[in-house]
Amino acid sequence: MNKKLLIFAGLILLVILSVATVIAVAKTDLARLEVINKTDQPVSISLLNENTFYYLTVAAGETKIFTVERLVYAHTIWSCDLTDSGTLDVETYLKLTFTPCDGEAPNKGERGMEKVHIDDAPYGVNMRFEYESD
Repeated sequence: MNKKLLIFAGLILLVILSVATVIAVAKTDLARLEVINKTDQPVSISLLNENTFYYLTVAAGETKIFTVERLVYAHTIWSCDLTDSGTLDVETYLKLTFTPCDGEAPNKGERGMEKVHIDDAPYGVNMRFEYESD
């Protein structure tokens, strides 16, 4: 009987520790930012908040995943020999796909993903990657 009670108590403890770990991970102050570069040139992004600064670079044709603080940033991007600035909301997971430099901008992308075409980025409801108004 003692052996069964010990095993049961061990299983309960394991479940409690697992739940506590999931809760701790879910409340992290960091978010995942995935940058997919489908251009033929490097893409660079600077993110600036009051006390936080990131400079991210992704080579042509590559994908990189960054871990950044969950904040809304002022951003500057360099892509397709052009530069532009605005805001970037990285309070949750975000995937940015930089589309080819030539041609029209495609649709804005699925939930959690936005396609960035610096010449004529598609503007839409709930876009988290925004350019400054001219």
